[in-house]
Amino acid sequence: MKRPLLLLLACAATFASAAEPRAKNVILFLGDAGGASTLNAASVYGHNRPQALFIQQMPHLALSDTSALDKWVTDSAAGMTAIVTGRKTNNAMLSVLPGADANELRPLKTILEYAEERGLSTGVVTNMPVWDATPAACYAHVGARSMAGEIFAQLLHPRFGDGVDVVIGRDWKKVVEASAQQGTDAAAALTQAGYQFYAAPGDIPAGAKRVASIYDGGDFTPAPVVANVLQILGRNPKGFFLMVEWDMHTDNLEKGLKRVLVMDDMIRQVAAAAPRGTLIIYAADHSFDVRLVGGTKDKPVTEQLLQAVPDQKPPAKPVYRVNSGHTGEEILVTAQGPGAARLHGFIPNTGIFHLMMDAYGWKETP
Repeated sequence: MKRPLLLLLACAATFASAAEPRAKNVILFLGDAGGASTLNAASVYGHNRPQALFIQQMPHLALSDTSALDKWVTDSAAGMTAIVTGRKTNNAMLSVLPGADANELRPLKTILEYAEERGLSTGVVTNMPVWDATPAACYAHVGARSMAGEIFAQLLHPRFGDGVDVVIGRDWKKVVEASAQQGTDAAAALTQAGYQFYAAPGDIPAGAKRVASIYDGGDFTPAPVVANVLQILGRNPKGFFLMVEWDMHTDNLEKGLKRVLVMDDMIRQVAAAAPRGTLIIYAADHSFDVRLVGGTKDKPVTEQLLQAVPDQKPPAKPVYRVNSGHTGEEILVTAQGPGAARLHGFIPNTGIFHLMMDAYGWKETP
């Protein structure tokens, strides 16, 4: 009697696996330094209650390790490499495995490159420099995150497909300078690679196909920009992969917490309007040392002493304690859409890559 029962269970499991819907599109929202303590601090700051963020309401969640290959506390380069390649690497390295020397670095294929190889459209959107660790890990393979000129050159000379279709980020001045040091005119190189260039993200027209907006200045308003990017990428019948990073470092406390609220609202809007078949993930590359340590519930925390002044005894216990640095505890990963049900329990940061690959239904290849 046991044998038929086992066979029946095996058949049921196979049928369930085959019937599970695949994701046509994946949107990876990456809160840089946006760990669980930061989300908690922002929820209380913005809504005067915990667990009020949309991120915290997404139906599937896990706690993810963030350690690098060589360090317990990761930087953004190693942290994002693990997320987009499924392999841990050393701090400061971008989507490569270390060898005995710089000549032995082994490139790691990223989820964006898998998408490009299969003809999907791809996008990278950030309020940080386009050559910075988080966006660069999606498309570049270098031994040091500081190699801005080489990183930008690899953006324009992809290993798979035609490369990132929509590129949005900061620091055009640095891109121009770093490219010039390599003997390259950045603007001419973008044109040669087929990009239309726009000085501001909000200037990108809805009918654009292959665009770059690399600007100098502060944050742009992300929700309408990302909505426009989704219209551009969504025209591809094969689907798309989009990574959206928003900086959440809280060494400047209120600036960081406000950025969390901005990103949370953006994710809420995107989730409401995303096309069917879209897996939406929120993750952080690492956590940050901000803690909710005081405050009373009789008035908003914004009316209370938010943070102790360095080297001065505060008149009352502060609401938040901030030490300027990354920390190594697990971060919250949340998701909704096809494949999101696989997300549960405690996972390594490399598991986020496998979640995306499984949702697409892809197998790893060299």
